[in-house]
Amino acid sequence: MKKISMSILSLMIMITLAACGGSTSSGDVKVITVDAGGDIGNFNTTPSMTESSANPFPYNTLEVLAEEWMDLNPDYEIVINSTSNNGDRQVLVPQLNNRRAPDILFQNGTVINSDLGKGYYVKMNDYLESPNPYIEGNERWADIYVEDELATTMASDGGYYYTSLERIPVGIMVNLDIYNDAGLDDLPLNYTDFLHALEAMYNLEDKEAYATTYTWYDIVLEANMFSNLLPEVDVLRPNGMADTEELVRAYELGLWEPGLNTDGDLEGNLLYEYIKLTKAKTDFYPNNWQSFDAQTQFINGNLGMIEVTGAELRRMSINPNIDFEWEVMPFPDVTTDDHPDAGTPVVRGSAGLATSWFITNSAMDKGVEDAAADFLMFITAPQNNNRLIGDLKGGMPLNPDEDTEIASYLETLVEYYSADIEAARDGERVFWGAFTHWENLGYSYY
Repeated sequence: MKKISMSILSLMIMITLAACGGSTSSGDVKVITVDAGGDIGNFNTTPSMTESSANPFPYNTLEVLAEEWMDLNPDYEIVINSTSNNGDRQVLVPQLNNRRAPDILFQNGTVINSDLGKGYYVKMNDYLESPNPYIEGNERWADIYVEDELATTMASDGGYYYTSLERIPVGIMVNLDIYNDAGLDDLPLNYTDFLHALEAMYNLEDKEAYATTYTWYDIVLEANMFSNLLPEVDVLRPNGMADTEELVRAYELGLWEPGLNTDGDLEGNLLYEYIKLTKAKTDFYPNNWQSFDAQTQFINGNLGMIEVTGAELRRMSINPNIDFEWEVMPFPDVTTDDHPDAGTPVVRGSAGLATSWFITNSAMDKGVEDAAADFLMFITAPQNNNRLIGDLKGGMPLNPDEDTEIASYLETLVEYYSADIEAARDGERVFWGAFTHWENLGYSYY
């Protein structure tokens, strides 16, 4: 019995180490474990590659790419965990504290400032400044990203601690039957026309105008309203966005005032004006919006517009219950014609870089951080990234070409994004999250 108990204990330890990234080698081959979570959808191989209603998006592209990388790097083995922790901090933080997390780990990139100084992750700056060997002629891996967009992922200490695999599409899905029944034709591109459209749909009998599963547009509205402050605020780490320290500095200097004006009057306070903008659209929310199932109501033809990401577009686009015409549009701009305090508008079509993969302290302990970074270079190289992201059918690849398969429901958002990137280079637009005080100041601020 003692021998049996010891055998079971040994087996349990081996399984735990393999699942958490603790396995250091397989013979003479060094193992790199990967948590294959993602913002649009997980990159884990599906149980079957046969498409069905129960398995609408069969996928094994990460596994295929891992095999291709291992053929080029035979001293290493990529082990993709069968399921992802999906960024669950209750699971991941104990693993990171015990240095037993997967070697490559998916989390939301916004956790980085909370984790600084804890030794959880490999700093990627030197890798980003080095050539990507899988891109012909590349001298600097960072060049595969739009410079200002990459800069928005910088931590408050100036470091880059994760690699982004894609861009997340964001926009509004429109039921054209409801839209046309309300006497509307062209989709709105500015905030005034947008509110008029919401009001027209809101006045229809037995239909709802607008709902959301997450307040994405609020982020755009704030950046749109406050972007003109960036030259004065974004000065400690100039990267196209106001980070935590810069916001605190701006408050101390009186550049950014979230409270009352000196005379006690809220009118004219920029934060108050921003809140009024968000309130204007909520006037057309369903009366029971807190318990309103926006996706189901849209699918059933009862909702005119819904804010969506690529993941939601992917899921709803194949729903057999949708029996109406629909289209996707970007978030409308706020211009000075809509509000006298409006600043520079935001790049449309995308919420910026997504799917943040960190190299963790377990990789450091095993001495595989360079190989892990090399694997990330491999899957972000355009010829591979277009397959990795394109096959998942929900996100925007980093550098798509004419042969990249872009889902039809993403084409409009990709077109707006591509045009707006050029405008951003000329200073005519800012990037997603350029000014988002509630995210950067966090719970202490509340």
